[in-house]
Amino acid sequence: MTPFRFPDPPDGFRWRTFGSGEPLEALTSTRFPALHGFTCRIRNRPPGPHREHWASHLGSRDGSAADLGLLERAAGVQAVHALRQVHGNDVHVVRGARPADPPCGDALVTRIPRTAVAIKAADCVPVLLADPVSGAVGGAHAGWRGTLVRVVEAAAGALAAEAGAPPSRLRAVIGPAIRACCFEVGPEVVSAFRERGHDVERFTLRPRAAGRPHLDLVLANRLQLLAAGLPEPAIEDTALCTRCQPAFHSYRREGPGVGRNWSVVVAGEPIA
Repeated sequence: MTPFRFPDPPDGFRWRTFGSGEPLEALTSTRFPALHGFTCRIRNRPPGPHREHWASHLGSRDGSAADLGLLERAAGVQAVHALRQVHGNDVHVVRGARPADPPCGDALVTRIPRTAVAIKAADCVPVLLADPVSGAVGGAHAGWRGTLVRVVEAAAGALAAEAGAPPSRLRAVIGPAIRACCFEVGPEVVSAFRERGHDVERFTLRPRAAGRPHLDLVLANRLQLLAAGLPEPAIEDTALCTRCQPAFHSYRREGPGVGRNWSVVVAGEPIA
């Protein structure tokens, strides 16, 4: 077996085991007001002295259907809805059964209790959203192209509308994603953000020596959440880099055949 260590969670987060027959470990916030989790490439860690070894894989490139089944059983929900993600800003609202073929888009919203939405990523920024009063939840997938077209801002707006909530009532948590330390881009990407009206200088890091710029996509999406109306204290961040941490699938580290990390959130009952 390949040696492996689960990364230590930042303050306010913990690894939580879901399910029993097929245990699934996921990183969770202790403050976020909805059942949720961010998976890594490992399903669970075995008990005893071998806890730091590979246990079982999760998120293989062709295993989406099996993954969704496992997520449903582990979370004890009626259904987990996912998308055929296309790096855009379309938001789908779930109001019925899961379709046989997932729709194209990059954000999902629902207020159906015990229904989950799931986003998959392998360096892109996953953002989970929740309204603590209505129980409505959402998830968004933001690579640089999705960030460019403000998918997270669109998702927050759609969730607020579906929940009948002011955006200031929403809560958000940003999952493991590639961080500024590792996300090198060409100058044309920086130019694309500038042309779209982003304050790109706020989330562009220039190397001291000659080299290409790095983008802080997490900060860019935090700014979108703030623009959507969420207050700063309502936004949490796992602060883990998928490229740096071998626990997570990373396109930049592993290439085109890479698997996917899942980010899942479950809608709850509205508060009476």
